[in-house]
Amino acid sequence: MKKIFEQYHEKFSIEINQPKSKVMETIAREKGKKRDLASILGIGLIDYKEVKLTSENSVEIEVNPKMFNPYRGAGKINITFNEGESGSETTAEGEMIPYTGAYFLAISIFLSFLVFLTLFALVTDSGTLGVVIVVGGWFVILTFLYLLPFWYRRKLREYRDSFMTDLKANRNKKKSIR
Repeated sequence: MKKIFEQYHEKFSIEINQPKSKVMETIAREKGKKRDLASILGIGLIDYKEVKLTSENSVEIEVNPKMFNPYRGAGKINITFNEGESGSETTAEGEMIPYTGAYFLAISIFLSFLVFLTLFALVTDSGTLGVVIVVGGWFVILTFLYLLPFWYRRKLREYRDSFMTDLKANRNKKKSIR
């Protein structure tokens, strides 16, 4: 099943003009900051509470829709940071996985709904209206399920770009006194 969904994955490589130690230090500092009201409500673009350090040079970001940001996309971004050739830059290589376990749950719920809709339509009315309803239902729901990971991947790209921009912008920030 995973092989089928690998077509939705997207690999990327981005250059960051600062050493790997600074990049990892920035991530650790941002994760340790107190959360303000915008991040608690999920209004902000980057939520560092979602960033999980998986090793000394890689992170995993689990992106899910929030109550105040429901069109955020869903999925996982795995990023590995490697030293550049001169040591003063970092290469971020990673993969975006634009689905979660909820996507598989939605597939099973929608397909079981379609099976019951088909059985109900065929038992009650086998005329053209019943066939049109069944075929239309299958077409709409299967098209939605097919296109959903593409939409999630686009949203994950925006999140990744915002995360990388935030990392690049944070290179000169000092720790606040508060």
